[in-house]
Amino acid sequence: MGAKINVSIVVIAIYSLYYGYMSTARWSAIKRRSLRAKRAKESGDLETLRNSSPEEQFAVLVVGGRFVNPFPEYREQGIFEFIVWKIVEVIRWNPRAGVPRDKELIAELLPLYRPDFEVLFDTDSVIGTGGSDLKTESNPDLLPSGNASPIGLTSSVTSAVYYSSDTGSSTNIQLDGSTLADSWTPISQRYVMSARIPAGSHDAHSLSDTSSNTTSSGPHSPTADETATRTIIPTGIPPRDERLTVTWIGQSCIFIQCHGINFLTDPVFCARIINSYIGPKRLRPSPCQLEHLPRIDFVLVSHDHPDHLEDDTIRKIGNSAMWIVPMGLRRYLARKGVYRVAELKWWDKIPLPGKEREGWEIACTPTMHWSGRHLYDSNRTLWCSFLILHNTRPVIFHTGDTGYSAELFKGISQVYGTGCEVALVPCGAYSPRWHLQPQHVDPAECVQIMIDLGAKRLVGVHWATFILSDEHYLEPKQKLEQEAVAMGLQDAVWAADFGRTIVVPYRSSDEAGSGSDDDAAFRLPDARVSGVGRLRALEGRHTLIW
Repeated sequence: MGAKINVSIVVIAIYSLYYGYMSTARWSAIKRRSLRAKRAKESGDLETLRNSSPEEQFAVLVVGGRFVNPFPEYREQGIFEFIVWKIVEVIRWNPRAGVPRDKELIAELLPLYRPDFEVLFDTDSVIGTGGSDLKTESNPDLLPSGNASPIGLTSSVTSAVYYSSDTGSSTNIQLDGSTLADSWTPISQRYVMSARIPAGSHDAHSLSDTSSNTTSSGPHSPTADETATRTIIPTGIPPRDERLTVTWIGQSCIFIQCHGINFLTDPVFCARIINSYIGPKRLRPSPCQLEHLPRIDFVLVSHDHPDHLEDDTIRKIGNSAMWIVPMGLRRYLARKGVYRVAELKWWDKIPLPGKEREGWEIACTPTMHWSGRHLYDSNRTLWCSFLILHNTRPVIFHTGDTGYSAELFKGISQVYGTGCEVALVPCGAYSPRWHLQPQHVDPAECVQIMIDLGAKRLVGVHWATFILSDEHYLEPKQKLEQEAVAMGLQDAVWAADFGRTIVVPYRSSDEAGSGSDDDAAFRLPDARVSGVGRLRALEGRHTLIW
């Protein structure tokens, strides 16, 4: 017994020394960088100022073989604090986050919406990542509107024709039952979806019957019948090259379209994180599955926490899309057989490959968080946010997870400019503040990030998906709306709804020209948003136009 106590004391002592060393080394680096920045501002020398820019002040910092946060607001949280927090969770009497036991009440308060597949499939891509006789029961609350039967339970087979302007070929796709273009509304009844697409197919060009529809005499022009079967985009939706779309799947998993380029962020579609049997469970099912979405071109992963990166989606997407990840994650993906990876550190910027994507770039930017999928691998990989740029202008900011740092987000706007069209910022998982403040922002800080970035619109995400904190599960949305009203930003802030597609009109900087009114509204980091229209629902649909 005495020997065990002695070993425990030694282990605690060694860990305490290590923790003290990490904290001391981190603070020393922060002070050196802050002092250098202060001296640069006082001197006014351009070269000195350049060397003390946000890229230098908030460069990646490694101590003892692990990544650490170079932000003065961050507080190191050791294993002892983690254990205390878990003990408090175990001994609580009331249901966590006020979640009722009545599932019907949860469904009423957190409705699922059908993503606007008519708009999302307004490309040359075909449904999903392939798979034979795909079936899923992940979403029991979506049915076709009207008197239609549940998808997959009808006896009819619909043929859809997809025409590709790139190859001049058209392809017939047989869908069992209704297509995903049917109108769905959130009501409570279980269904099974079945989309019969040949295994391995990812777009119209790779399907087995493509050859029968391709002419040898040159590019094929779609016939009147083929044109009639294509998706009709609703009135009021801008053309594909003049819009952005944002569809929230849950947590920080978002399907984004920019001029026909498809991004998926922090992919998580599963019912539970960690694995199928243990771990926090979704409050509401995913509004759709990966297979229901258009082809994914790029996957942006902010960090490796299980609620931001699931193994099942890694397997499904594989090398069919390009993965853009922070330092250290390439090795994890390689173990899963994924090698089409761009690994970035903070402030790196890469152009998107492909002539049709000319002018589009991805910048890897800092956040105040941490990483790790297990207790033993914390901070072995980097964490980050991403900024999608078009012709050097910021378009969409994906935050991932972060605590609030007063200078960090102002620094990002200083480097890449203001006027970001949409900022996707977490607004939940922030309580208790004594523990979570260094790693998760609350709704007030969420709005402040928008102001620091000089963003035109804010969509609050990372709430009411998994219960990982103590605030009431509906509180993030309510407080975000209250903060927006208090700041006079109610027309520019929205808490995302599961599955609801938001359409944002957007023209490239070449088309808009320089010196536009939009640019003028965002010259100062603390400028209030102006010229942003109120969110409105498209008539007869759940889709929002912003």
